[in-house]
Amino acid sequence: MTEVFQRSRVVQAWLAGIRYLESQKNHDATNVILEVTSPQAATSEDRQVVISVSQALRQRNAERTVMTAAGTIFPQTIYKRYGRPGWYAHYKTIMARGMAPRSWGTYALRMIERKDESGATFNPLEKIIEKLAAIRTKNLNRYVAAYELGVCDPAVDLAEDLNGVGFELPTYDPSSDRHKYYGSACLSHVTFKLMHGKIDLTAIYRSHHYAQRALGNLIGLAQLQQYVATESGYETGTLTCISTYAKLDDGFGGIRAASSLLETFPIDETLIKAPLAAT
Repeated sequence: MTEVFQRSRVVQAWLAGIRYLESQKNHDATNVILEVTSPQAATSEDRQVVISVSQALRQRNAERTVMTAAGTIFPQTIYKRYGRPGWYAHYKTIMARGMAPRSWGTYALRMIERKDESGATFNPLEKIIEKLAAIRTKNLNRYVAAYELGVCDPAVDLAEDLNGVGFELPTYDPSSDRHKYYGSACLSHVTFKLMHGKIDLTAIYRSHHYAQRALGNLIGLAQLQQYVATESGYETGTLTCISTYAKLDDGFGGIRAASSLLETFPIDETLIKAPLAAT
């Protein structure tokens, strides 16, 4: 069953999703869709939620925070320090030194380093920015849906070990599709749309843990969206996250602990009544 939650900000969207999962018998669901209309906006109340979630996560794992998850999608701090394109090399150097043995890396690393047909490496994320920036000067405004970013590696993700919920089949191949404005595969993990001068982003998750990961993931996606829009010369639009399988995991210490924590958070913005008009 599909559930769609449209909210103005990332934190409010996450709260709507996780509260929905809390209400389900088995605390999971398929096709939970969060649509955030102003993904880069955040109130002081939102920031306090992020702090509280990080504190709860640290009680279970001292190294896990909301921003740790965000950084696996987009390393905002490194980008702010080194800019584009400098952050690419610095990030890869950091990952080469600090990545755990036999780890598949991070989503950000997959986005900025792939191998082409000859075995040479290229940067899919940079290619998307170049394509978006070029359409203003090459009169290619008709290409709305030609900016796909696959974060799945067939060599790793189609291995025979069974880990997680579902079996992933990547359909976008950067080695052959990155130069195309049309005709490439329609299904991908991260897709950018140029809609009326704004960059929309849609992300698809095959499995999504709403306590441990989802809030940080949404923040990282919003930062990635802002990066692509800024560097290609556009404004940001809507952020949509589709969790094909969503679960309220035990990242906060179990369902009872999660429920207690959620009770301390702001109410859903859709429940806030507008002030009565003056008579």
